[in-house]
Amino acid sequence: MSTSRPWRGQPYLDELRPAPGWDVDLALFATYSLDLSALGAALLALCGRNDGNGSGSIADFAQAVEALRGRARFMVQRGRIARPSRLPVLAGILDQFVVEIPYDEERRSWHPKAALVRYACDRGTMWRLWLGSRNLTRSADLDVGLLLESTTGRRKGGRRVAGIGTVGQLLAGRSGLPDLNVDAVVVELEAARWLSPEGVEVTRIDVADEGAGMRQAPAQGSFDAITVVSPFLDATFLRRVGAWGDEGTRRTLVSTRQALTAAAQARSSPLHRFDRILALDAPIPPLDVADDAASPAPLDDADPQTPSLHAKLFCFERNGKATLLVGSANATSRAWEGRNAELLAELTGGAALTEGLGHLTGSASPVAFADLKEAPPAEPGPREALELLRRRLVGAWSPRLVRDGPAFAVETDAPIPRLPDGARLLAGLATTDLSPWPEGATRLPLGDVPASRHTDLLRCELRTDAAAVGWMQRAPVSPPLDSDRDVVALSSLMGFGAFQAWMRQLLSGDLVRDGGRRWDRHDGHADEPADRLGDLELLTLEDIVGAWGADKARFRRADAQFDRYCDALSAQDGLLSDEELGALGELRAIWRLARERLPA
Repeated sequence: MSTSRPWRGQPYLDELRPAPGWDVDLALFATYSLDLSALGAALLALCGRNDGNGSGSIADFAQAVEALRGRARFMVQRGRIARPSRLPVLAGILDQFVVEIPYDEERRSWHPKAALVRYACDRGTMWRLWLGSRNLTRSADLDVGLLLESTTGRRKGGRRVAGIGTVGQLLAGRSGLPDLNVDAVVVELEAARWLSPEGVEVTRIDVADEGAGMRQAPAQGSFDAITVVSPFLDATFLRRVGAWGDEGTRRTLVSTRQALTAAAQARSSPLHRFDRILALDAPIPPLDVADDAASPAPLDDADPQTPSLHAKLFCFERNGKATLLVGSANATSRAWEGRNAELLAELTGGAALTEGLGHLTGSASPVAFADLKEAPPAEPGPREALELLRRRLVGAWSPRLVRDGPAFAVETDAPIPRLPDGARLLAGLATTDLSPWPEGATRLPLGDVPASRHTDLLRCELRTDAAAVGWMQRAPVSPPLDSDRDVVALSSLMGFGAFQAWMRQLLSGDLVRDGGRRWDRHDGHADEPADRLGDLELLTLEDIVGAWGADKARFRRADAQFDRYCDALSAQDGLLSDEELGALGELRAIWRLARERLPA
């Protein structure tokens, strides 16, 4: 049992919440895999509206969508959007925040994990950068990350960080935001001074992408100890690690038992160069260990289904000091040679680094090389075979959505690649049921879809009698989705009570109870009577005029949304009861009177 102190845990999304008086001006996320519920939780956090469970009310969610439209982007490897068994009804409108990076995973992956956020207030702007090993999912894996915050002036401890502009170039350049000046972002980041965690100095950040490999680790010279923590391994890279340092260097490798077994059984196993081999188990193993660069690569970052090792760390110790590399790169050639897009930060320090690492290694179990050598190798099961098929399919096809009014269909230029016997493909919108893809067909009709469920997120599933693998990906839609899609979708779940609660919230700037409706409710979640009635105590003329007098900007924000949502609420047949329709009419009359009395 380790007696070392662990590194301080960071509530990931809470660290990105704006401080009082600040608003998010730009938010760029990079992730290998993405859960739409986690994306929704991130939007709420960026507006300071997430609760302890990462959820929030419909009013909070509507505010987050409206405030961050055109300001936030989440960049994810194509084909790695997860489709949970219970997808929130409103998840379809999150498509606008997603940018898929179309790397063919047979050769390379979009693999960085980062959040770059700019905040603004009347005093200026500031930045936060988080990077590490965590995907934007709801997994509870053992991950490690680093949070940096910019500071104005010469506040003690603020330093420039080499390479941080390259991070901005990578994220801003891939975001697709039409009005974003990428060069200006790079200049701001490079000019900023950054606060590091106590006892740690961040010396640089390295980016690998587009064939440009990771800068070589500080592996030359004499080191007392080198520790590598990675859930995914390949033998070629481990041979390189085994050559780092000199004969007096103690080398420790921490990985999953499955990955260690595969490495031990690889040709000319590199594990004999490690003094300590430690295991933290994971339920989903890599499928192969590459003996050379041309051999099949393991899965890059499959999210385990139970908590397990997911951190990636490389630590070099000398004379009581340590250099730690932390980020997204696994101990694989694919990660370090530029085939994958990756981020690694270099930190230097003493006990602040080594004690936390000691606590992590102390939680792992020693394993003997001889036992790994003789252990039965992990055999790929039906799900792993489908996962490899999924990767090939995602890299080979380019589906598109076509619609005629409410009727949707999926089309491809050519039939999908032939599937193995017993395997079948099903597809649909993220918000609809799945339909089997006809053999040899280039078109799959999906039928009529209610306007509140329109999305360009395509849901797919490969299925056999023994297993199934599902995912979502974006597909271009022709003609484009209607401009009022978000308003229709939000109002359909909002109802009158939550809408009025949202207006109160915009006017006052305070959180207002909206009848208990949560944004992430799913199909089959029935409304309680009190939930449907919501807040029927009408806003008064005095409420509206008083809000204008207290903060004209708040009134303008509410007024910009009022008519759009009123129109959508009243236009949807059966959405509002007669009582609610009457209350909505009264509220519109009061609001119209307030506009007439207030100066332009």
